Amino acid sequence: MNELAYFLATAERGFVLDVDDVVDSLIREGVLLQIDWSGEDRPGQVVQFVAGRVEAFGKDRGIVAAVESAAGEADGAGMERGEHVPALLRAVDDALAVAGLALGELRSGDDTYRVGVMRRTRASSRAWGVDRPSPELLYTVVCPCGGMNVWQLPRTEAKPADGECDSCGLNLFDSAGTPIVSMAVENAG
Repeated sequence: MNELAYFLATAERGFVLDVDDVVDSLIREGVLLQIDWSGEDRPGQVVQFVAGRVEAFGKDRGIVAAVESAAGEADGAGMERGEHVPALLRAVDDALAVAGLALGELRSGDDTYRVGVMRRTRASSRAWGVDRPSPELLYTVVCPCGGMNVWQLPRTEAKPADGECDSCGLNLFDSAGTPIVSMAVENAG
């Protein structure tokens, strides 16, 4: 958990964290923000969080205007449910670059984003960058009955080759392990 120090401003490096639950401690302290995949809890939540973190890192408040503008542009209409948060996070990350800051994401294998502002370095971006590939993939097969069947597996594991529909019980794969309908594959989280 030493790498979590990337998210701490110099003045914050001394505060005490609960060693059993460091991530929750950082969320409680306002160093990380937790956002559901479906969107912000309230409009402007990400921008407000980033503004506070920019201040903690001692950067000019002018960067907040760039972040607000980028967030406004990313708030475009026509996005599917679940597309807004990743687009918003990428836009905010791009706006932070001029200040030498970056938005990083802690992945936990669920559908919640845990993000924080950090100094932009090659090492910090490689460890926590927003566009860092997920270590897991989502495999989705929509059964002819309409039931959606999803597997979330590590990249190192083979794709699903057997299983029945959760809704109707139809076998979704033939004897060779090929899905009976197309399988969608995407990064988890």
